[in-house]
Amino acid sequence: MTESQACHIMDLLGACWMVRSLEQSVSSVSFDKQNNLVAGGWDGQIRKWNSDGDLLWSENLPDRISEILFHKDQIIVTSGLHIVALNAENGQINWQHPLEGSADSAIVENGEIYATSSVYDIEHNDFLESAIWKYSLQGEQKWIIRMDERPWFILSHKSKVIVGLGRPMSGWGEVLPKGEIINHQLSTSSPIMCGTKDSKKVLFGHADGTISTSKATENKFTESVEILQATDNIRVASLEGGILIATDTSNQEMWTAKGSPISTQAVGFISGENNTHWLTRWSGVEGNLEVRNSADGKILAQSKIPQTRTIFSNDSRVVIGSDDGKIHVWEKEMFDRRIQSDGEGATQSTSQRDALKAKLRALRNK
Repeated sequence: MTESQACHIMDLLGACWMVRSLEQSVSSVSFDKQNNLVAGGWDGQIRKWNSDGDLLWSENLPDRISEILFHKDQIIVTSGLHIVALNAENGQINWQHPLEGSADSAIVENGEIYATSSVYDIEHNDFLESAIWKYSLQGEQKWIIRMDERPWFILSHKSKVIVGLGRPMSGWGEVLPKGEIINHQLSTSSPIMCGTKDSKKVLFGHADGTISTSKATENKFTESVEILQATDNIRVASLEGGILIATDTSNQEMWTAKGSPISTQAVGFISGENNTHWLTRWSGVEGNLEVRNSADGKILAQSKIPQTRTIFSNDSRVVIGSDDGKIHVWEKEMFDRRIQSDGEGATQSTSQRDALKAKLRALRNK
């Protein structure tokens, strides 16, 4: 199947496995290990559906849901100024605590919660102060670390809690269990904008277009790195201005794609022999959803879509939440069947067109 055939035939939104909705714009989506879906909205609504798509519960929290975590029988979220723990079974709030400024992100490591917050000054258009918080699963605050730098992401890797830091210090920080942070400088002093990890190392995306690890510079692009995704075989960087670049683990460019500014991106489930790559763009007027073969960048399918700000994927499903409140879920087996049937249909249509052209040529030659 050629790229042009796929783009023409495949109706991506029509091929989704499930559509659900919130009563507000969707700000965060995630699956748990059983493929139960949880989605949060810009005004604090949070809902859970089981793996078959049945609504289990709905709850209203203080403000925008920006992070959704699952740990045992709890769902832990950041909601506006608060970090909140809910009962995963019925959605009841177990506990919640206000942080200082916006509650940005959180992780669970070694049975404890690490959260980041930041205070933004509208007048100066910059972040004034940030903090890292540690809580027990029961909601007991253990400690707080205040800093001038904003942690642009937090993740755990090989039992270490790592944050990527902005100005003035930049570099990355290792957060110790007892409430200390060790700063590490990188090969560039440019502020970190985003980060991700594969099974071996953490990757940092910088404002000057650099992608680095704790030991070296891996790549340098002309635009800021806004979103970074990685597996053990591929790295995909979204750059300011709408450029998407995929590189292999030797840092060689595999493919690139240009277009409107990129809203979200994720490496998705395997289709055929390779992972899919999912991407949404927003021009300021309209949105577009593109699904590619991650090995060569060829588009498998695409559709118009309202503005989106959140995406999540696992080995069998991809979910995207949009500003119109819609939540679209694609399932691997259904996606594969649709790709295959559309390919067969495209081949049949091409054969029919070729046969018709041959008949017309024969008539002209009589």
